[in-house]
Amino acid sequence: VWASQRTHTRYSGRRRSGLSNLIIDGPEERLLAEILAKPMDYIDSEEFRRKRAEKTIYDLDEVQKPDVSWYRPLMDDILPSRSRNVNAKTGKTLVLTGEQERILFLKFNYARFRIRETQEKLGSSRPSLTQARDMLKWFEIADRHRRQIAETNLALVLAMAKRTRMSELDFADLVSEGNMALLRSVDKFDCERGFKFSTYACRAILKAFSRHGMKMSRYRQRFPAEFDPAFEK
Repeated sequence: VWASQRTHTRYSGRRRSGLSNLIIDGPEERLLAEILAKPMDYIDSEEFRRKRAEKTIYDLDEVQKPDVSWYRPLMDDILPSRSRNVNAKTGKTLVLTGEQERILFLKFNYARFRIRETQEKLGSSRPSLTQARDMLKWFEIADRHRRQIAETNLALVLAMAKRTRMSELDFADLVSEGNMALLRSVDKFDCERGFKFSTYACRAILKAFSRHGMKMSRYRQRFPAEFDPAFEK
């Protein structure tokens, strides 16, 4: 009975989402629906349309992943200074070269390009099982490289937060705004222009801090009284 109910639930979920011809589980189905909900953005490159582009791009040297176990932003003032972005194998600080950044961004954007390519072929049609699996595969690849780029540059957020720390702004809020700005920078950065990602990301992070500061300033003008536990009753 339990197995029958589970099968019925999975079939009903597929039918509601308009993907009844797909044999995929619930989480994958929800993710696929999100992917199909809007066109996938990507930063274009002439490399994507060359022959054997996929093999050429993904045969490029692997970029080592950072160790982010040091990242404890709310304890940063309590704990002694620690090495940032230390490579777990070599013990050295991980700083990407321009070429390593280019490799990561090419792999990241090529994966998103393949998703967009499939979306344009589909139009308003339903994806086949092969197409659905293909989009889910490329989304996982893109997400993995996006996360790697962001984790490698986490120290930028803390550095900018400390540089612009203001008494009226909470440090945790600054770090949160900075992390979101960092992720947006990964999505929008064009590696083909020859600049380092840190240059682009730092400006975006500082702009996010500025916007957050103005927002909090307007909020305090409208609501000057602060919460006091003594007056809670």
